[in-house]
Parts: sequence; structure tokens; C-alpha cells
Amino acid sequence: MIPNSRRTAAVLAAPLAVLLTTTACSSDSASSTVVTYPTVEFGTPGPGIGLGEQDQRISGQFPEPLHVGTITPIGIDQILGIEGESGSLEKTVNAIDPASGKITTRVVVGPGIWDPVVHGFVGKTPNEPAVIAAEVWRPRGSRGRADFTISTYSGNLLEPAEVKLPDVARVHSREGSHAVTSDGRYFVTWDDGLYGVRVVDLRSGGASGAARIVGCGPFTWVTGHEIYSVCEDSRELLHITIGADGVPKEAGRAKVLPMDFVSARTSAFAAKAKKALLVGANGDVFIFDFADGMPTAAARPVGNAGDSSGRFADNAINTTGTRLAISYTDSIIHPHSARAGSVAKVVVYDAATLVPLRTYALADLGVTKFISMAFSVDGSKFYVLGVGPEVDGTAPQRLVGFDAITGVQVSAADLTGNVKAITDLITPEVRE
Repeated sequence: MIPNSRRTAAVLAAPLAVLLTTTACSSDSASSTVVTYPTVEFGTPGPGIGLGEQDQRISGQFPEPLHVGTITPIGIDQILGIEGESGSLEKTVNAIDPASGKITTRVVVGPGIWDPVVHGFVGKTPNEPAVIAAEVWRPRGSRGRADFTISTYSGNLLEPAEVKLPDVARVHSREGSHAVTSDGRYFVTWDDGLYGVRVVDLRSGGASGAARIVGCGPFTWVTGHEIYSVCEDSRELLHITIGADGVPKEAGRAKVLPMDFVSARTSAFAAKAKKALLVGANGDVFIFDFADGMPTAAARPVGNAGDSSGRFADNAINTTGTRLAISYTDSIIHPHSARAGSVAKVVVYDAATLVPLRTYALADLGVTKFISMAFSVDGSKFYVLGVGPEVDGTAPQRLVGFDAITGVQVSAADLTGNVKAITDLITPEVRE
């Protein structure tokens, strides 16, 4: 793996200078080239030094001194928005103030995977981990092959802690297929190359172990150091334990899923309640309770999310496991199809009974197009991101908040501070 300092220096200094040293081999007249990159030191800004939107004094020194600020911690009342389309080489994680729409923190990560494998964390100081992301650094010529890393961003953002994964690793990127344990020690992911679970010890900075389990996954619902998933064909729930050495091992299975069980591409998890939400491809809604370990009783859906007006699309559950939300398209074509319709409404349900509590059409949301949705950190609020009405030829992105219990609107703001359009909302996590 190329050290981050070299990667940073290369990115920052490449336009300034590159030193090429060429040595000739007299024996066969062949030549070899060694490329070195100058190190550009950076420091914290002082008087007269501006960052971001502030003006910066021009000293005339060349190369110009590099100054770097520290990250603004993600607040417990914020929601995260991710810039960048599916498969983008770079994505930006934005911490959004729902009341004003202002973005207070921006962290650029390099996933290069279909969906962003990103986890953001509430913090109090700049040096606490703010964002953990699975990244792919593509082939870089003389600097080597692609690197697959798990990167932790904090502090000045130029020196993230990186753990290199094996070249054979292929992180599954769908929502619910990766997680960070609540104590912040382990990053856990279902690996498409391994057909199993891969674990990274973030504390020691190394890949700690993997377990090949064919026919199960890709969901990684984590409570403590225990992982739970599903095995669709055998209709089993799966239990995996992360040992004291960081190595995952299969701990048990329970054949409790119904005969007509159908899995899905994505899932969600209520961390505080230790409950998993799985909306199957046939619309059956399952709530798996892992508070007391592996369930052994027969699992039954709490209801079916089918709707005659369209097809169910995205889903989310709040951290207390009391409310869930499902979006619906205006077409019966599956939303993952290229010919799918657009999201026309969002329904918030009681998670225990699947009784609908509130239905929001686009007009109720005050938007012309649905983009994404998420619950707040404490689960008390429900946020929808959409495209607001056009004003002077431009249509701003609009974040609308609702009380998750009453359904009453509590906030609405146009986003300011993002560079590109935000395509996903995610809920920040809290480390124990």
C-alpha cells in the first residue's frame, strides 16, 4: 500500500514539481526510471491565513505554504448527505443542519464501489473518528496496483488511518451489508470475493480475519461483537461471533424462516433496539429481534408492503425500532429496473404492526422529486430529501423533517454548501 503521506503529497504537489532520476545500465544499454515525489509540509492556519470561503493572504512564496484546518465534529442533531452518483470514484460526506440546510462538515472519500460504503459518527472533538469508508484506490501507474482500504477520517483529513485489505477483497456495497461495531473497534463487511464475512480491527489497524460461508448473506446486522445474517435458500438465520482475536467464526444457525421467504438487496438496522428490518422482494416485512441473541421461534412477517398504486422501493427504520418508512414508485415495475417509475409517495408505519401512520405524497413534502430518506440519530425525527420548486430557473434540494411519532412537519430548508447534488441520506452513528 502506498502510504497516505505519499498519496497526499502526490496529489498536492504533482502540479508543482516532479523529480525524475534516470540511471542507465551499461551492461545491456537498458534504462530504468525511478520516480520520487517531493514532500510538501503543511501546518495549521495562523493569523492572516484563510481556509474555505475565507480570503487567504498571498505571500509570494513558491511553492505556496499549505495550511490545513481540522474537521468539525458531526453533531447529534445532524443528518448526513452523500454527494456523487452510483459508482463515482469520489463521494463527499456532508454533515447537514436540518433546521437551516447548511453544511458544516465535508469529508471526501474514494469508494469507487456501486453504493457508498460509508459510516459517519457523532463526535465532540476533531480527533475522534468522523467517517469510516471502504475505498478503492485505482491503478496508479508507477505507484502500483489498486489498493483496497478501510479508511478512518478525523483530524485534518490529510492523514486518515488506513487498513489495507487483500487484493482479492471485494466489499459488498449494498445498504446493510457492512457495519461498524458499536464500540468502534471492528469494521465488518460481507465480501463478494470471499463469499463470506471479513473483519478489520480498527484499533490495531489490520485485517483481523475472515470466514467463508457460502449461501448466506449479504447482511451484517451487528450487536456488540455478534453478527447476524440470513441464508435464503436454507431459510436460516445465521449467527457469527467475532472472537477476542478479531477472527469471525460461525456460531450457529436457526431454521426459522418461512417456506416462502424471499430476501432482498438491502436491509436496515435499529441499533438501539437491536432489531433488523428486511423488506423481502415479495413485499413481506420482517423485523428480527436480536436483543437476546439468535431468535429460535418461527419468524413471521409483520405484514406485506405491497401497494396497488405502485412498487415499494427504499426502506428505513429508526434506532428504537418503533417506526419504519417505505417509499413507493408510481409504477408496478421494480424500482431497481431501468424502466422503473419515480417515487410518488412515502409511508411511515408502526414497526410492530405495519399499520400505516402517515402517507406523504410529493405535494405533502413540498418537493417535485424524491431523492432519499433517513431517521435522526435518536429516531424521533424522519427526514426526506427532494428537489424543491424551481426558483429563477434553478431547483434547490430541499430537506424536510417530520416528527416520527405524530407525523407533523418540524423543519424544511434548502441545502446550501454542497458542491454537487446529494444522492443519499444516512444517519450518523453513536459509539458506545
